Amino acid sequence: MDVKQSVFQSDLPLKEKLERARMELLDLSARNRLLNVPRFSKSAKTIDIVDEKSSEIYRLLVTEGKAFTFLAGKPDRPKAGQDESSPPDEEIDYSPVALAQPEDDGVDNRGISARHSDTKLQTRMTPTGLQRRLLDLYHDARTLEEEQGVNILFLALGMLKWIDPNNKENIRQAPLILVPVRLERGAAGEKFRLRARPEDLTANLSLELYLDRIHKLALPRFEVGDDFDVSAYLDAVAEAISTKEGWEVLRDDMVLGFFSFAKFLMYRDLDPDLWPDGAKIIEQPKIRSLLSDGFETREPLMSDDIAIDPHIAPAEMLHIVDSDSSQTLAIHDVRKGRDLVIQGPPGTGKSQTIANIIGSAVADGKTVLFVAEKMAALEVVKRRLDTAGVGDACLELHSNKANKRMMLEELRRTWQLGSPRGQLPSSLTDRLLEARDKLNAHAARMHVAFGASELSLSGSRPANPTKAGRSETSGHRTYGCHKLDN
Repeated sequence: MDVKQSVFQSDLPLKEKLERARMELLDLSARNRLLNVPRFSKSAKTIDIVDEKSSEIYRLLVTEGKAFTFLAGKPDRPKAGQDESSPPDEEIDYSPVALAQPEDDGVDNRGISARHSDTKLQTRMTPTGLQRRLLDLYHDARTLEEEQGVNILFLALGMLKWIDPNNKENIRQAPLILVPVRLERGAAGEKFRLRARPEDLTANLSLELYLDRIHKLALPRFEVGDDFDVSAYLDAVAEAISTKEGWEVLRDDMVLGFFSFAKFLMYRDLDPDLWPDGAKIIEQPKIRSLLSDGFETREPLMSDDIAIDPHIAPAEMLHIVDSDSSQTLAIHDVRKGRDLVIQGPPGTGKSQTIANIIGSAVADGKTVLFVAEKMAALEVVKRRLDTAGVGDACLELHSNKANKRMMLEELRRTWQLGSPRGQLPSSLTDRLLEARDKLNAHAARMHVAFGASELSLSGSRPANPTKAGRSETSGHRTYGCHKLDN
């Protein structure tokens, strides 16, 4: 059986290796929802909004910050053999529905119908189907944000109808403007409300790349500001694709669903052309080691089985939470510039070690970027830093903490705190050193063998009595004031 060789193990030039690794992050197929949104689907977790105006939804939802509710388009269908008073069928019904006509309601002084300027989103779903779909989106959005730390629930305004060049029968629809939103409800019996999140809107980045690579088309620049005009942007998109036969901008087609472009953002960040001269990504030592040169094997600074107290003074242990001997050695290696991987099952103190590494780096005047796949991992470390009084040195750049307004406010708050004051008194470190040596001397005396029996006061016969602090019977070390390796 032929095993496909990893791009990292190939003999390709480093730049080509990086490019191939970047390409693996892309999905330009119809499976990508940013290129092909399933419309009026009974299986896809999306809600199609009908008979609304994109420009009005944007004005009310984003500019004015209003909350929207949802309207079912038809009543629940009774099950076969049931009359109208029987419990409804929960099947989602997307069959055509008679929508309101312009003459059915009044218009305002702008000529906008009342049903288009209210805060109700019209759907074609039955009440039961709509409620069930909203509940699924609500729970999935919360779970995804907790696990990934980012929101991927968007209201897509406007669609590009495009035709697959490999099959003219395949008509696709891709979202054009993505508004980050959240679903809310006060209690189980209340209606769901849709609100815009305080985050930046974004264009469809995957669509931009697809059109550029496959069709040599450039979408207009997407510049969101207080004066952003939805209609003008959609007009510009229509102009950009005007040479394509059968393609069309569906200005008022809207879909609520999950859209993720995190991998595309990684693809773009890894573009060598975006890095400044003299600091290109392929010139970074870590990238060269990962893709080409490999990592140098180095012996640890200290062995795991030695007493660490003679080698690390208390003043050098800038720990903000408790740390055992193995954790202390890891922190010491990091402070000395070593690269390492720390592994361990849950409950072995990895978050404690990370918190201590961050605290030590802050004390050393260094900058740390802490990245985790799950938001829970970020929160547990941040909580430890807050408890230790180091949280003010951290700038959170995840999820809803990543918008510009909150980031600037956090920078203003920490700036006003001023520079840190206070320093560890030398008298305190001297007393700690004295107490540590006193405890270590006691442990050493307990393990000294006496006479011909070669037994110590602990009742054991040490394999190596010169290593004070290692108990063969208790299985732990005693350093300073901590009982370690429990």
